[in-house]
Amino acid sequence: MVKIYFGPDSGFTAHKADKELKEKLSKEEYESIIKFDGYKDLTQVVIDDCSSISLFGDKKIVVFSNCYFLATGSNRKATFTDSQQENFKPLISYLNEPSPDTDLYMIVDGDLKKSGPLYEAIKEASDVFLVSLDLPSEEDYFMLCNQMAQNEKKKIDNDAIKMLISRSRTIAPASGFGAKGIDYMTLVNSLKKLLIYTSHITTEDVRELIYRPLEDNVFEIITHLMNKDTKRALYVYKDIRAQGIEPLGIIPAFASKFRDYALAKYLIEMSYTNNQIADELSKVTNKNIKPGAIFYRRKELACISFASLIKLLTDLGNIEQDIKLHQDDADTKMEVFICLFVKNYLRQY
Repeated sequence: MVKIYFGPDSGFTAHKADKELKEKLSKEEYESIIKFDGYKDLTQVVIDDCSSISLFGDKKIVVFSNCYFLATGSNRKATFTDSQQENFKPLISYLNEPSPDTDLYMIVDGDLKKSGPLYEAIKEASDVFLVSLDLPSEEDYFMLCNQMAQNEKKKIDNDAIKMLISRSRTIAPASGFGAKGIDYMTLVNSLKKLLIYTSHITTEDVRELIYRPLEDNVFEIITHLMNKDTKRALYVYKDIRAQGIEPLGIIPAFASKFRDYALAKYLIEMSYTNNQIADELSKVTNKNIKPGAIFYRRKELACISFASLIKLLTDLGNIEQDIKLHQDDADTKMEVFICLFVKNYLRQY
């Protein structure tokens, strides 16, 4: 039997699969699970293990996590090429005829990609089962936080849960959860940290111990830069780095924000009305942008041109390339970018 779990939040998907296994298996069986990671192990190695006979004569349980090759997209780059994976032919053969002596649980790193040879093999297989997991609601997260606190015989205030949820947002909001996507593992790990620290979690504890999402910090840096407050922008950047976030993780957040700015500025320079700009940006970004917000965006972008924004995005791309290909010092590159931002990109009056 093969069971494939997938959903928009890979952390929550892995949690649900693990929970099912704990409920289904005895303690001894659960501890005997054979585990593989799609970013570390070739599919051929997994299939070889699934096809081999158990030394103890019992049915084997194999968990294959991070199956990026079954996902519509992943935040991480695949470790192996398709040729190294033998174009997944061994996996396709196994899906068509899985071993009766092995139960294989595959956890997809994202939503299921419904195209290609692998998906066709899944559709045609008689012993392959799909488990689709939607995102939890905000009420589910409240219940989770309260339950985790109760399990530790501790308390957490509702306002603290709200703040914890807000600080567990992903940079790119997950579809299906209103305007904000919550990262399950970020929330759980943050709550575990708080439960170690205190027996009664308040908003002050969350504020002191749990960092704001990277998106919020990057927005603050950009706001300071647009206001020509380089010193404050540099301070926030160093604060982000102190959280352990690498520059290569910060650059995409910068690029995403300035890309939105460039789209808006292009439409402004093309003399579109606020209503037209709001409509166009809503289509492109899949966000519900109000015309009233464009009024403030016009003021915000008055000091920078569309051409400067394009140059800025090109420079960010070059910085990323220099860090990755030439091993340039990442912090130096980013700090120089911030320090010269006003001089290089903003209009001088």
